[in-house]
Amino acid sequence: MARKIPRIFVVDDNDPVRWAIRLLSRSFGWQCEEFASAIDCLHALRHGAPDCLLLELDMPGMSGADLIEALRSENNPLPVIAMSGDPGSPLAVRARACGVVTMLAKPFGAEELESAVVGALPD
Repeated sequence: MARKIPRIFVVDDNDPVRWAIRLLSRSFGWQCEEFASAIDCLHALRHGAPDCLLLELDMPGMSGADLIEALRSENNPLPVIAMSGDPGSPLAVRARACGVVTMLAKPFGAEELESAVVGALPD
């Protein structure tokens, strides 16, 4: 039986951060789709869910915490890994209350990213 290739969505308004995560994701053998805003990701989620969502919390417009709350209000159990330059911020507190799998403090390394995503993937 062939091993399923994990598919992750990366949401961050910082282009270089998204690109770096995309390159790392591909080096780990994952499929990666990028979104520059939470609202763009929300629209894409209506057409199919990834295995995991990697989400910056502090973004203009709809924040990452807003997106997590929207998903949870729809009873969407999608595993979410939150990213933040300030893991003690009010947005991070909101994200934790919504049940994120883990919080990655920026900047983080390749091993931290891999460990967080592998830990979040469904069995």
